[in-house]
Amino acid sequence: MKFSIVRTFRCRAAVVLSLLLLSAHGVHAAESRFAHSDSDTRMLHHIDLYDAGNSKITPDSDKPYSPLMTCGRCHDYEAISHGWHFNAFLGDSPDGRRGEPWIWTETRSGTQLPLSYRDWKGLFDPGDLGVSPWDMTHQFGGRIPGGGVAAGKSVTESTASEEPALPDEAAESDAEPASADRWPLSGVLEVDCMICHASPSVYDFNARRDEIEDENFAWAATAGMRLGEVDGSVSRIKDGSDPADESVQSKLPKVTYDARKFSPDGTVFMDLIRKPSNNACYQCHSQRTVDEHGIESRWVHDQDVHLQSGMQCTDCHRNGIDHAIVRGFEGESEQSADPEMHIVMDTLTCAGCHLGPDHDDESVSLIDTEIAARSGRLGSPMPLHEGLPPVHFEKLSCTACHSGPIPTDEAKRIMTSFAHGLGSKDHRTGQELPAMVAPVFAQGEDGKISPHRAIWPAFWGTLAEGQLTPVDPAKVYDMTRKTLRVRRGFVEEIVLPELSSSERKEVLGEERAKVDATELTDEENEKLASAQKKLGETTFNEKVAAALESIEAELGIETAVYVSSGFVYQASEDGKSIVKLADDAIKNREAVEMVSWPLAHNVRPAGWSLGVGGCLECHSEGSAIFDSTVQSVGPGPDQLAAVRMSEVRGTNPNQVLLWNQLFGGRKLFKFIIAASIGVLSISLLIGIGALASRLFSRNQTIV
Repeated sequence: MKFSIVRTFRCRAAVVLSLLLLSAHGVHAAESRFAHSDSDTRMLHHIDLYDAGNSKITPDSDKPYSPLMTCGRCHDYEAISHGWHFNAFLGDSPDGRRGEPWIWTETRSGTQLPLSYRDWKGLFDPGDLGVSPWDMTHQFGGRIPGGGVAAGKSVTESTASEEPALPDEAAESDAEPASADRWPLSGVLEVDCMICHASPSVYDFNARRDEIEDENFAWAATAGMRLGEVDGSVSRIKDGSDPADESVQSKLPKVTYDARKFSPDGTVFMDLIRKPSNNACYQCHSQRTVDEHGIESRWVHDQDVHLQSGMQCTDCHRNGIDHAIVRGFEGESEQSADPEMHIVMDTLTCAGCHLGPDHDDESVSLIDTEIAARSGRLGSPMPLHEGLPPVHFEKLSCTACHSGPIPTDEAKRIMTSFAHGLGSKDHRTGQELPAMVAPVFAQGEDGKISPHRAIWPAFWGTLAEGQLTPVDPAKVYDMTRKTLRVRRGFVEEIVLPELSSSERKEVLGEERAKVDATELTDEENEKLASAQKKLGETTFNEKVAAALESIEAELGIETAVYVSSGFVYQASEDGKSIVKLADDAIKNREAVEMVSWPLAHNVRPAGWSLGVGGCLECHSEGSAIFDSTVQSVGPGPDQLAAVRMSEVRGTNPNQVLLWNQLFGGRKLFKFIIAASIGVLSISLLIGIGALASRLFSRNQTIV
């Protein structure tokens, strides 16, 4: 398959080009039932809009447009819908390398539960916990482009289809019955092509998220393109309402289309681009670092070095019409079923791009004339890595030295678009759940050390015969609402509650308690913090114990538990407080341990890479990759002791100490060796001179 090929399809209203390459199901361009122009030009899209019932939309219509019925008339929607971004909600989709999970976060119940339909270590399958597809769509729909169960497909539906049906020939949706009383009202969340392919600054991501929050799934795409105003909210309609009932129909959202969007012939101009802009990617793939002062300002940091050089995300993360995005990690090509794609995918990794497709681990560190003469993709520079032993490329990924937040003496809290909703209109402090840290220098699935993001699960669950199982997070708040009595946040009101005026007076005295917080001394602030922590421990013990009792009564179980930061809490025998369970009381310890996944961006320039300052930057006491620490964080008041990065990887600390000592004395060792060679050379010269003198004297005597 060649990347220069651009395939296009024919619409009923006009001829439009395909946005991407056609490679799904092994169908080549010549065999495709879709039209294509094989040109690099971007086609003008004046097209008719259609609703979910396949009726043409006019300015007087009040139903939302359907991406399936509109875009799917000309583009291979079936192939697209199984791409990497769309199959995350399908149970039998390819797992691939571990990535960021869906983290179900409920601030009022102190929940941060990592979920995934993919078979990734340490994550929970939503179906196993009873989380319905509808609940998953409502919770995470704002950060997915649609597809999978969100579009009405069964979780277990096959991802292969030899003969994909045309949109207007498609059968009725086979959505699972879970929460079926809401699907007919909310509609489904179809693959929204415009999320990625609308020109920058055209798509309103926040408007789309607002509709999903209001349970207006089918209306989200219309709001995102600002084709009209959506009036009404499905969330206000009671469960079990019949959408066929006239009184219910009158309550369903209605669209008032902007007549200015329509041409005289009834078509609408869709300002599209073939390659998605960085702005579209940022909606789900942004990251912010948090320090002791809060969220770090953007202006103090450079962007990813590739983006600063003018590259686009899609220059490396490419795909065909199947939308199987190239993620760019070593070994990814081995997971591809298309042998023709292996060499292309190999050149889109870090090493493949900078060294070319024929590199091997050893040649990376050598100045090979043949390789150095051949540039990588897009004119990428050749890394020389002078003086770096080849063993580093066997033990370390490229990202270990070049990617992620600049490592310090401990992993910092970070925020991501997926987990924290970056990009939405909220005010953030950086302490919002889920509590996430990076970089954690852990061992990846390929055995190499790479930087990771990490969280510790926090959830309410059941314990039976040593097996820990989370309770459906969609139902936890209702079970604990009356006992926890949290309005704003679990951490703010239970773990670190504000001191009352009388409590402040008790700590500081009546006069000092009236002083503004900015005028208090460090000692006084420490006293207040200590009193707040003590109050939080008491409140946490009492309210969590009451909530556990409530869950046990609601579910009719013997033992309910709360998990946070690596600890498992159970109600005490009298039910008035809580106790921590021992590690050996839990058979499936992975349910409470750190969950991590590798990160790749932002890529730092060579001058900011680890090891650029020499061997001792890593092989000395206090180095980031061995001795920086990571501490469990979560909504609960307790945290595990900080762990060194070498311990995270299971490296023997004595081995690390030995290496540090060897490298610490390396310069002295080199000096001693050089001096020894010098002394030896001088001694040899003196010896040779003496021998020559004796031979000369002997010859003179003989003569």
